[in-house]
Amino acid sequence: MSLREWLIAIGTLVILGIVIDGIRRMRRARKESMAISSGMGADDLDESPLEEDYNPELPNGGARTISRDVLEERGYVKPEKSSRFGNPPPKPTRPAKEARAPERPAAPEADAVDDEYLSSADQDDYIQDAGWGARDEETVDDGIIGEPRTVRAESPAWPPETEVAEEPQVAEPSPTENVPPIVTSEVEEDTARRTPTARRSDQPLAGANRPEAREVIVINILARSGEEFTGTALKKLFEACGLEHGDMDIYHRHEEADTTSPVQFSVANAVEPGTFKPADIPGLKTPGISFFMSLPGPSKPLQAFDFMLETAQAVVRNLGGELKDERRSVMTPQTIEHCRQRIREFERKQRSQRV
Repeated sequence: MSLREWLIAIGTLVILGIVIDGIRRMRRARKESMAISSGMGADDLDESPLEEDYNPELPNGGARTISRDVLEERGYVKPEKSSRFGNPPPKPTRPAKEARAPERPAAPEADAVDDEYLSSADQDDYIQDAGWGARDEETVDDGIIGEPRTVRAESPAWPPETEVAEEPQVAEPSPTENVPPIVTSEVEEDTARRTPTARRSDQPLAGANRPEAREVIVINILARSGEEFTGTALKKLFEACGLEHGDMDIYHRHEEADTTSPVQFSVANAVEPGTFKPADIPGLKTPGISFFMSLPGPSKPLQAFDFMLETAQAVVRNLGGELKDERRSVMTPQTIEHCRQRIREFERKQRSQRV
């Protein structure tokens, strides 16, 4: 035999040995499993005293029928009171009347009881047995059983008295109510406290006595996109805040009603040449205005700046627009505080030069 034949024969024997060993192991495992089941009592399952309809999935073994007597003993159901007339008919919709009840068709069952054959005492016992323990004392006896009671409403007097509701009277808005209210601020209060003085011939124009400026604080107000400020609205608001048309055809606010007092701040048109000529006010429209305060100038620079800021905010609240700084950026609280710091620094330099 060649080497190849020997290898085939040896491989076949090895495969047969593996198969035989597997069969032997399976038989031994089955015998061991049967022995374990027998030791746990599996052979006695047929002799179990449990019922055939026992369901191990239910906690109590399934549903069982319980008699009414058991329920009465456990207190779940009230015991039935024996009646000498057998089983009572269904409960009536209303208590039985002592008078003769209306005719009704005979009951189909033999156990039904006819009220005509019962005395008044028997009827009371029958009503108590049927579940009617008491009668409604508040029910009014209208002599009708099973029929709804109709109450006739009293006819009203004719012709009926009709009350005409008074229509709420709406006050017609006056022309002054259409104008938005001017903001109440220190500027308005200060303006209201001023006593108007007669203009003298030698009195200078407003803003004419302003000294040469070394420092200028600017606040710009720009109208919203597509909108403009009208000259009439600006003039009315300026005059309400104490500004007066004067030098260079712009508006100025002095510390007092007299134009000889120091100038607090001025307002110019943002459009060149920056003027508010009286003849052009009715048809004037501008996209923005500029408030500026010159230093030196007012005797109380910080108060003058606050008045200028309040007037600018009044324009924004009443006419719309946006508050901008001198570079036309949004004016933030930090920008306002920076302006105040510039004023304090200028005052400090002024005091140091005097010394």
